Amino acid sequence: MPIEPLKIKSLLLAGAREIADHVEILTELDCVLGDGDHGTTMKKLTKVMLAEIDGWSETTNLKTGLESLNEALEDVSGGSAGPLFSAFIYGMAEAADPEAPTTDAFIKNILLGAYEEFFATSKAVVGDKSMMDAIYPATEVIRNSTADMKTTLEKAAEAARAGSDNTNGMLAKFGRARYIGERCLGHKDPGSVTFAYFYEGLAKGYSA
Repeated sequence: MPIEPLKIKSLLLAGAREIADHVEILTELDCVLGDGDHGTTMKKLTKVMLAEIDGWSETTNLKTGLESLNEALEDVSGGSAGPLFSAFIYGMAEAADPEAPTTDAFIKNILLGAYEEFFATSKAVVGDKSMMDAIYPATEVIRNSTADMKTTLEKAAEAARAGSDNTNGMLAKFGRARYIGERCLGHKDPGSVTFAYFYEGLAKGYSA
């Protein structure tokens, strides 16, 4: 079955909307651990995502579309979350294969590529109290799942949320939070929460 651009459009729009709908929570979390700009940055980034992806159609070349999306995100000013989120999308664009045998294979490829580029850029690992605490467990589900894509994305979203929740008990290795030591305990990393919302959105978008 040929790749369905509108399915990918629905998937990514839902991911962006899920983040955009929770920017106030992200801001509140970052006011505790950082300088409070994470929610504002994600609001800017998701606004660009929604505008760019909304123009996709059934004839859109998805690799070109993702490359254009990445270029637009790179122009967004804001906190450190901007370059990291852009790296994630860049990884999608790099892994996008217009000749993938199915839409589900395309989705798996771009999400695995997103992780690879994100890791190469951030160098973060699980336990650092960062976005990676949500991205890595979700990626491992996607990498190893033998279930259908709907179930896989739902399980990936659950893994991302659990990973994000676990940051509550971690000391930070990155960002401003690393300077406040044990005071960051009891608070979830806002970047990990962002990606928990993103994967939840992907699962919703796939099922839409």
